[in-house]
Amino acid sequence: ISECYSEGMFRAFSQHVLHRLNIPQAGPKEGRVRVTLLARSTEYRRILNQVELVNALKTVPLLEVNVVDYKFKDVPFLVQLRITHNSDIFIGMHGAGLTHLLFLPDWAVIFELYNCQDESCYRDLARLRGIRYVTWQKMDKVLPQDKGHHPTIGDHPKFTNYSFDVGEFMHLVLEAADYVTHHPKWRRRSLHDEL
Repeated sequence: ISECYSEGMFRAFSQHVLHRLNIPQAGPKEGRVRVTLLARSTEYRRILNQVELVNALKTVPLLEVNVVDYKFKDVPFLVQLRITHNSDIFIGMHGAGLTHLLFLPDWAVIFELYNCQDESCYRDLARLRGIRYVTWQKMDKVLPQDKGHHPTIGDHPKFTNYSFDVGEFMHLVLEAADYVTHHPKWRRRSLHDEL
């Protein structure tokens, strides 16, 4: 339902799971914005220039950068929840890993790096959870490896890998960071931690 925002049921579910599994929220870390980039070890929708994007993130002192791959069996679900719940900006390609947005703190931003022409899926979930959603807009600044090759339907954007313009990527991340640092709940937690 397009008019629904910050649906209580989604927030209550998130809080219940986090409470019952005893997943702590460390709050803003020394005023820094915690960025988690969800890498993919799958055949498709990998970020071809991931190292370049991560290196650009690391040049900004405000950002604390963490790269994770939740597909590996050595990252138990509780660890995944702890990482996600202690992220201020969560970045990833279109895929099931973005359902972790349900467990982000209220001030967080989910940055679906590229939605692969499935525009409403995670945007709607973020809206219902009540967190900010961002996705790539400038199609001339995203480069697919090829047209994508679904085994039965042919060309499809979900079945290839992508490179992203570093400048545009940083622009979107810094806008997200600005949103986070001006969110009343982030500021309140940050001030509380300083006292």
